[in-house]
Amino acid sequence: MVAITKIRAAVVVLAAMVGASPASAAHMTDFDLNKLDSWADAIAVCDVTRFLLTDPDLGADAILVPGHDNSHAILYRPLYAPPTNFFSLAMRETFANVHKAGLVTPEAYSAARIRYATAMIDAYRGASQADRRYMMDQMDLCYHLAASAGVKFDLKTDK
Repeated sequence: MVAITKIRAAVVVLAAMVGASPASAAHMTDFDLNKLDSWADAIAVCDVTRFLLTDPDLGADAILVPGHDNSHAILYRPLYAPPTNFFSLAMRETFANVHKAGLVTPEAYSAARIRYATAMIDAYRGASQADRRYMMDQMDLCYHLAASAGVKFDLKTDK
């Protein structure tokens, strides 16, 4: 009886280790905008996608990026989060509009931004060309989402 209990415990530990292994790494398609449950999640995924589409050097400790009105910002590893918590001007305006409507809170967005940045940056490190094409298609959906939230913008002005 003791041997069976030890074997079961070992199986549980092994299953947990296999589930946490790098072999189960995420792909960019795991962050499908159509499958998200909240505005916070959708805006976070869109904002991180926009950042990743700049093809950043994720091995760098810091990345210098253009900011608003000819300014620059330094994004630091590991999440490369901008000081405003938004990389994309369109996503910042989308957030402002849906926040005014009471559909998202700053706390919910901040938590989603951290959660998705962590997972998406990890997934991007192993991204294929197909993943990158998927991200471009996803960003098109993000811009449609922004437009549905009342954002009027020129794609040239969104970083």
